[in-house]
Amino acid sequence: METLITNKHTFFLAVAIIVRLIIAARRFNRRGMGGLQHFSNYFIGICTLILEHCLNWTALAVIFWSILGLLFS
Repeated sequence: METLITNKHTFFLAVAIIVRLIIAARRFNRRGMGGLQHFSNYFIGICTLILEHCLNWTALAVIFWSILGLLFS
């Protein structure tokens, strides 16, 4: 029987949660006095937001997959 620590679902769950926390911290640190995110130029802002959005949704899907894997395996 596999232990909980060596289970692949636990590893992916931890990685996905870390990815979401890193994205949230980066968004928080980009905020200015007015609460808006500040970028050096428009292109970098759009690319960053699209990449973070895709990573955030992918990490959320991995979290759900991991929880279901832990429950039903």
